[in-house]
Amino acid sequence: MTISYFIILVTFLSSVASLLTEALKKTFIGDDNTIVLVAIVSALVGWAGGAIAYVLLGVAFTLSNIICLFLLAPTIWLIATLGYDKVMEVITKLKG
Repeated sequence: MTISYFIILVTFLSSVASLLTEALKKTFIGDDNTIVLVAIVSALVGWAGGAIAYVLLGVAFTLSNIICLFLLAPTIWLIATLGYDKVMEVITKLKG
């Protein structure tokens, strides 16, 4: 996996994780345990989305690519958490 593939996957999958987390939060749980929910969604989206991307892009499942696949989840979790919190903070400041 090249650096550009990794960056593209992180960018796309962190957006998916943020949107999915927001949808689940609005539908089921409210404002409690958002960080835990983001972590769970990021792990699922990162590993499943990364594995699907590997298959679709024809990336071989070598040791270094599997390590990159496992590193997708924490990276997506950090970006999704940072992005979501900052966007919500700006929206609340604009409203008030």
